[in-house]
Amino acid sequence: MPERLSRVLPWLSAAGLLIATLSVALWSSDLTRARTDTGQTRPIVQRNVEAVLDRHPASATDAAFLGEVERLRSTPHVGTVWLFGADGKVAYASGATAAATPPGANATDLAADETRRVVQALDATLTADQKTAILATSAMLREGEHNDIFRHMLRPITTPEGLTVGFLGVNYAANPALGQPPTAGFVVGLLAFVLGAIAYWCSLPLWVFADARARGERAWVWAAFVLVGNLVALMAYLLTRGQPLHGEPARAVRG
Repeated sequence: MPERLSRVLPWLSAAGLLIATLSVALWSSDLTRARTDTGQTRPIVQRNVEAVLDRHPASATDAAFLGEVERLRSTPHVGTVWLFGADGKVAYASGATAAATPPGANATDLAADETRRVVQALDATLTADQKTAILATSAMLREGEHNDIFRHMLRPITTPEGLTVGFLGVNYAANPALGQPPTAGFVVGLLAFVLGAIAYWCSLPLWVFADARARGERAWVWAAFVLVGNLVALMAYLLTRGQPLHGEPARAVRG
């Protein structure tokens, strides 16, 4: 490898690391904005939920009502839709976080331990429907990983006579930007990160290969080691490399 390129590689690696780091910083800023609850999505979701509840089915598993619930899943900003029976049993769950609440499971079993203890402590002051609603809400939050970008909503399902036969729950995007096509800035940032990471990660082993070969060491072995181990492996190479190149000061010989 030409000596000039060997001198450029450390600078290329440093530039790649800087670009990748700046890209991650920009992504973090965009992600923080995406997690911000603007209040714009909740009224839209609430109107769509209320339109479904206005059907007032005779039961939570009524076929026509289930069709409306399934269509709710495809309305703007909705991520997951749940249907709980009056006893807390999950009758329907579909969407981004539904895997944590499989149909057939019961909200009592899915709810967090702290929530069950709260319900137990308030046993004498809560109605059966209120207990189920609290436990069902905890079950909806069970997945946890995406609770920073989703907000949750639970509403009772009532018959025309006002009898509660179940609960309809949804989670929805806190920010309207979620779920939208990526912006040009995001695409450029992603490309910059990928290119910067490649430049950083590959420049180090290339430099080690050139340096080790010039010193008569096992260039391929050291290059592969640094490719896998990165900075830690590079430090190991620098501390153990052999004879200095022409023009470099010789190492002190230990007695």
